Amino acid sequence: MPTKDKPRDPVDQMLKSKNILERMDAVDILQRRGDKEKILELIYSESWHLRQKAQEALISFGESIIEMVRPLLNEKFWYVRSAAINILGELGDTESFSKIKTFLKEKNETVRNSAALTLIKLLKKDDKLKEQLDKDERILIENILKNLKEFELLEVLRTE
Repeated sequence: MPTKDKPRDPVDQMLKSKNILERMDAVDILQRRGDKEKILELIYSESWHLRQKAQEALISFGESIIEMVRPLLNEKFWYVRSAAINILGELGDTESFSKIKTFLKEKNETVRNSAALTLIKLLKKDDKLKEQLDKDERILIENILKNLKEFELLEVLRTE
């Protein structure tokens, strides 16, 4: 219940709207405000569109968001884990490489796909990370990339 001291934030109302465009506009406002915490909460939304918009907004904050995102790798909802993997990949978080590798064996296909694509991004950033991949992990990544028809990315796994 709003009080005289603390009026209700119209962005909160926008986020509750049934209109997805209004909710997307709310993310833009939160991004301009620099409200990382509120945007991070939207990663839990059941709306794919809203989660995607929140991911893009969080990525725009750059590396400053990494420490906030890493704990999401341990969340129970597959879509939260997948979003966290995507964000960390876009930000080039090589420190999360080992943790992200574990998702290659995840039950959920979307999470596995996100993990493989993110690992490729991180390998492009730091070729030395290849040393941390065992044969089985390489095969898992190759198979996922082939299923996604991302054949050109297979080149990243090649060793000289």
